Formats: sequence, structure tokens, C-alpha cells
Amino acid sequence: MSNIRKLKSDDDYYLYELKKDDKLYYLGNRKSYKNNIENLVNSLEGLLFDSIVFIFGLDSSEYIKALKNNICTYNKVIIIEPNEDIFNIYKDEIFDENMSLVLYEQEVIQGILNFLINFKNFNRLYVHCFGNYEEAYKEEYEKFIEMIDYRYYVAVSSLALDNRFKKMFFENMISNLYQINNSSPLNSYINYNKNIPAIIVSAGPSLDKNIETMIKYKNNLDKFFIIAGNRTLGTLMKNGITPNLVVSIDPNKVTYEMMEEYLNSAVPFAFYEYSNKNLVEEYRGDKIYLSQLFSKTIEDFTNLSGTYSGGSVAHTCIDIALLMGCNPIILVGQDCALTYGNHHSKNATFDIDSKVSYKGDIIRKDVYGNEIKTSKTLDFFRIKIEEYIILKKDENENIKFINASYGVDINGAPHKELKDLLLSSDFSENAKYLIQGKSLNINAVDVINSIHEYINYFIEKCVECEKICKKILNKNIKASLLNIDDDDENLKDFLYVMKTVDEFEFSKMSNYLGCYLNKFLFDVRQKYFEMESKNYEKLSSNFNYQSETFINYFKELKIMLEEVKDILLNTHKM
Repeated sequence: MSNIRKLKSDDDYYLYELKKDDKLYYLGNRKSYKNNIENLVNSLEGLLFDSIVFIFGLDSSEYIKALKNNICTYNKVIIIEPNEDIFNIYKDEIFDENMSLVLYEQEVIQGILNFLINFKNFNRLYVHCFGNYEEAYKEEYEKFIEMIDYRYYVAVSSLALDNRFKKMFFENMISNLYQINNSSPLNSYINYNKNIPAIIVSAGPSLDKNIETMIKYKNNLDKFFIIAGNRTLGTLMKNGITPNLVVSIDPNKVTYEMMEEYLNSAVPFAFYEYSNKNLVEEYRGDKIYLSQLFSKTIEDFTNLSGTYSGGSVAHTCIDIALLMGCNPIILVGQDCALTYGNHHSKNATFDIDSKVSYKGDIIRKDVYGNEIKTSKTLDFFRIKIEEYIILKKDENENIKFINASYGVDINGAPHKELKDLLLSSDFSENAKYLIQGKSLNINAVDVINSIHEYINYFIEKCVECEKICKKILNKNIKASLLNIDDDDENLKDFLYVMKTVDEFEFSKMSNYLGCYLNKFLFDVRQKYFEMESKNYEKLSSNFNYQSETFINYFKELKIMLEEVKDILLNTHKM
């Protein structure tokens, strides 16, 4: 039986009455529904042409006409309806090219947010809770806001990381091109240790206890495939435990310092394009290449495997273990919290940690159900692990994740004592050591020359397109772009400029620019592409406005490309 009833407000608008948890709620203002609609419209003040609008609650859909009058065709509108009866009534009516009605389901909403929100648009989000939905669906709305905040944090953090390390990333990429021929692709090890349990060694405070257990039952470790990160390699080696693999993805020089004592180690070493170049070059053990970038840009590498990116090396280690067929995946030192009031294991703390402030301003539940403090960054790592677990269990329900740490509870990875796992009779076969596989073959000089040619080509295009835009602007054309003849020379020139923009932004070669491209796209969007939705039709068809905008676009692009070119020439002598 439906839990809703349709009625009219005093000012003659339809709304729904909801019975929920033995309480009655009106989803809109029964006396003045017009106020609900006006509040929605007022919240859209200053809406930009490419903003994304999230509205929590549809009610009777009375606001749709007013909403359409205040957005443009380029806006995306996602209406989230938590009541299934209302959703089913309107699901076939509320649909447009730029407007969607979505039933509130956490995984679905999370997927939509992950798809829509990125480094380019995180500051162009409008969120509005319609009418009385915040009261009627308090828990659902709070969770939705939490998910929005999380995506916002991911995007902000990504852009900040790009800006801070863009030069370092690019230099590492160029340098590491020369190391790929000395490595085996990750693909060489698919199902290499099928159904062998993996221990992923992270550097959280629990690691100290976990290490004690591993030392005590050291004779049992041969049955486990042990993967360390650059921070935990030394901790294991100093305690007489040799991991099967060490992984380093951090571009920073601190990763080199963490592993400096172990550069001559025989432990296989996994890296990717942006890993610290000095560490990749000087490490003497066998190397395994994880392809994140070159599989998108180098034709012979298109079938190479990359790994899941979750913000920490642990996520990469987990994904490597699964690709190698390991099962179950056992997490140690994976606290995602300030367990015992510490940010890292005492055995895996370095000088750099004294310069970082670790604030525990978020409260979560630990593996025993008690409250534990964590930080936004650590909690982000937990969320990404949980997302990954859901993803992989959807693919294969037989995959098991076990948390042997003592920090925050990780959904999908129940806690078990490491001692019980090491003594378990379920694991009888020894893990196979990784043997150097087939080496890759790439001409690094040819790749670098192609990047150089690509940059030079678009520097020339910038000069050409800037001149074209200035020529159009000087003509002060009054005609609209929408009403001009197809064979008009000015239109042809403008379309050539647009084609050049697409050619640049969608070229596979642009992937080499990495963080520089991300920062450029964000910056030009903020500086020059700020049409309000109400002015979109007028300005998007205005020759003069568009020409001036793209003059600035190509000026900024040229500056960025010349900066990257200088780094390329200084990193690799042409």
C-alpha cells in the first residue's frame, strides 16, 4: 500500500503527504508551496552555463517548469527522489537531455557522483533540498551530502596534488621511459599465485603488533604472498622478513630516502610512470612495470594492465595481489585511523612525519565497535578500499578480504587475528617467488621525440588560432553564429578554431601532459568560461565574445606548452 497521498496546498499547488515511521510529513509547504519553488529558483542565482545541479526531492514535480526556465541546455540536472512510489509515478515524465530523475540508492548515487564530479567542475555544483525533504528523509539527505562532500574532497585534493607535483610527475615520466625496457609488465604475473593468501603490509599503528605476530610465526610466512610499500620494506627487512614484492608509486624524493638502504635488495620492485625517478633508476632488483599512462598513448602497450588508484600505495598493492590471483587478501597495518593516538607504526615513522600535522577530527568505529579518531585523508583511504571491495566482490563473490589491523572497521573486510590466519590449516601451499618475465621493448627516444613534436605543433597552432580570433574580433561581427550562412568565411575560421581545441584536448598525446593539462583546463575554465546560464544562448552565439574567450584560451595554452617543453628539454637533451 502506498505511503503517500496527493493533495493541494492553500495556494493551489499539488504536494504529497508522506506517512513514515508513524509520522506524517508534508513534502512541501502546505500553506504556501510557491515559497518552496521560489527558494529553489533563488538557490540557482548566479548559476553558470556548465554547472551541475543536484536537487534532493521531486515531490509533485510542480517546480519543473520554473527550473527549466532558470537553466540552459548545457547544465546537467540530477533530481534524486528517495520515495520509490513518487519515483515510479514520474520516472517516465521527468527526463530530458540534461535532466534526470534518479531513485535514491547509495551505490547508484555514488556511481553518478563519481562519474560527474571531477577536478574541472567540483566548484560548479549546486545542491538544493526541496521543501521538507530534509526533515522527512533526514538520514538519506545527510548521507547524500556526505557523498557529495567526499567527491568534492577527492576533486580538490586531486587538483592540489596536480598543481604541487606537476613538474615532478612529468620529469619522472620522461626519466622512467628509459627504465621500462629493464622491467617485466604486470600482465606477466596474472594468476601467478592463484588462491595463495596475500598479506598487504601498510604502515598504520597496528603494524607494530602485526610485526610481532609475523616474527613469532615466521616459519608460516612462506604460505603467504607478502607485499610491502616503500615505507614498510625496511620495517620488514630489519625484522628478518623478506616480502615477495615492494611497490612504490609516490613521485616524491622521500620515497627514495625510505628505501635508500635497500637499493641492492633482491625483492622485486613494482613502479609506474610517475614513481620517483631516482628510485626506479637505482633499484637493483627485478622491476615490474604497472602501466597507468603509456597503455593510453603507446600502441604496443594498449593491452598492459594498470592498477586501481585509491590515493595510497596500499590500494595499488591490493589490486596487484588480486591480479596475481591471491585470495584471501589480508590487510595488516591498514588502520585508516589514529590507532593508539599514533599516525604511523613506530617502526615505519620517518623524519618527514614530524613536519606533518595529523588531526583526528572525525570519529568512526574501530574493529571492536569502539569509537576511534581519524582524519579526512585517512578516512578517504578507507572509503576507497570499501569501494574497491564492493567492485571486486561484484565481479567475483568468492574473493575474501580480511582486516588483521586494529584501526577503523572496513566494511567488506571483517577483522580476524593475524595469529589465527598464520596458523590456519586452510593455507597449505607455498607462495611462488616472482621470476623475471618477458622484458618490454620500447624506444624511449622515439617516444620523447613524438612528445616534443606534438608540443611544437600545438604551440604553432596557438599562434595561428590566436591570430584568427583577433581577426574575427576586429571585424566586430554583429550576426549570430546560429544565423550565419554555412559558407561564411568567418564561420569557417571559427569552426577551424573549435576543431583545433578538440584536436588538442582529445588527442591521446595530451595524456603525456598529465597534471599540466588538468591544471590548464581548470584555470581557463575559471578565468574565461564563466557565462551564466541565463546568458548562455546569447553569449555562446556571439562572435565577439567567443573570439575574445579563445584568444585567452590559446594564450594560456601556449604558455603552458612552452613550460612543459622547457622541462622536456632539460630532462632529456634532444
